[in-house]
Amino acid sequence: MSSVEFFAYVEGTNADGFVHGTNCDLALTPIQVSYEIVPANRLPGAGSSGGKTRLRSFFQELEGSGSLTSDLQGKTTVAAFFMDKDVDDAMGSLMTSDHIFYTEFYDVENHIFHEGDVAKAVASACSLPPNWCRATFGVAGLWQAEVARKWVDWVRLCYTSKASGIASEANYGRPSPINDPAYGVVDFESLAKLEKRLHRKIREHSNGSCVDWSVSRQEVDRLYSARQWDRVFKGKWYAHILAAEVSARAPYPIDTKHLASTLAKQVAATMEFSSAWAKRTQAGIIGLVAGALRRST
Repeated sequence: MSSVEFFAYVEGTNADGFVHGTNCDLALTPIQVSYEIVPANRLPGAGSSGGKTRLRSFFQELEGSGSLTSDLQGKTTVAAFFMDKDVDDAMGSLMTSDHIFYTEFYDVENHIFHEGDVAKAVASACSLPPNWCRATFGVAGLWQAEVARKWVDWVRLCYTSKASGIASEANYGRPSPINDPAYGVVDFESLAKLEKRLHRKIREHSNGSCVDWSVSRQEVDRLYSARQWDRVFKGKWYAHILAAEVSARAPYPIDTKHLASTLAKQVAATMEFSSAWAKRTQAGIIGLVAGALRRST
């Protein structure tokens, strides 16, 4: 299959290249297919729009011209698009194509922290004793579950705003202002005031109805009860929370410059890429290449 070239278009530059690139590497290197990772900001004419918007636009351009798979001078090229799911499934805005690969969770960082070892990553990133890190953050997955539950009230507000289609101060673009410090429990006085403002805004938006408010909050609670918080908890928040906790609790001074991004990369380095999502993604990549070859013969 050395006559095939696979172009993987990804949203961002912080974690996407490594995570999606590793899935491509595991799928394609054994079958001798070359691949290239292309961040959305390298697309021609991308402008100032967000990464997902750029990918969606470029996908539609290639689909419209029949160029998602092409054959030229004996070379088959395949284009694939790797996007964060966010809550597009709940909003009914997922795009359907064999050439599109969504995260199973909210974003790539969810997979990093869901599959990675926080204690090991903190020890490496901050040069801290492994025994202190294990005692502080526990076995893989324990810390993530704890902080996601601490932020459940903020998640309810963000998800409710998104599901209701209104712009509000509770949104996925910012970390929780009602958890201070970020790794701490919720400030219920601040929560009550924020809930009141948001509830009023939703009623005004829905002609006095509270249906959107109730249904969306129940959905968050349902996912949390099923231990599926990573579908509605934004993964990028994990690094923000972890950096705040490590900075405050480290047994001696550490370098905190760019700590959140450094920690996310170190957690990513502990991934094994053997989860159901990783295996499914790798199988989809192989299937896409195989289908392209069948069409070219």
